[in-house]
Amino acid sequence: MNPIFMEYTRDLVLSGDLKEDITSFFKLNHDIRTLQHTLEVAEEAERIAKLYGLESEKMVCAAFLHDISNVVPVSSMIQISKTLSIEVLEQELTYDRSVHQKLSRYMAEDIFGITDDEILGAIESHTTHKPHANMTDKILFVSDKISWKLPGEHLYLQEMRSKVDRLEIDEAILIYLNYIWGQRDKLKLVHPWLISAREELIADTL
Repeated sequence: MNPIFMEYTRDLVLSGDLKEDITSFFKLNHDIRTLQHTLEVAEEAERIAKLYGLESEKMVCAAFLHDISNVVPVSSMIQISKTLSIEVLEQELTYDRSVHQKLSRYMAEDIFGITDDEILGAIESHTTHKPHANMTDKILFVSDKISWKLPGEHLYLQEMRSKVDRLEIDEAILIYLNYIWGQRDKLKLVHPWLISAREELIADTL
């Protein structure tokens, strides 16, 4: 394990049961909020995988690990990523937390020993999505979004849930990407991966 993560893993003993290990990890780092979100995303990922007739193991694994970098202070994320030789795009420099998905991928591999590229790839793109996505990517992406407990009514999330349940996962993803695109003038960053994924999905519907 890279020494940079020692302060986040001190006293962590891995049991081999990922749910148990993730729970211990977040509790040791006093991040119960992310733990609760993580468990909800994993539950949703399992539900969606079964809905689509798929084995859920990879989706659930990715869900458990997708936000593990939340234990790292946001102000340190870019510098730590650079120290670890994680590619940081020029656009990501405008918003420190934009690299958290890449950092979570690194931590999943380094701390929890994940080597499956499908799982790691889904973690790495769970916030922005990406072109040429597979079902693990897609299910983690939508599970993360529709698990949010946001105050008030959010029509786009309701529409996403309906599309997912009608087995229209690409349409569900596009609803979210279009929502972000519509907010682009208000946001610090619209990630280039998101832009490319949106363009691909739009082209596929023509």
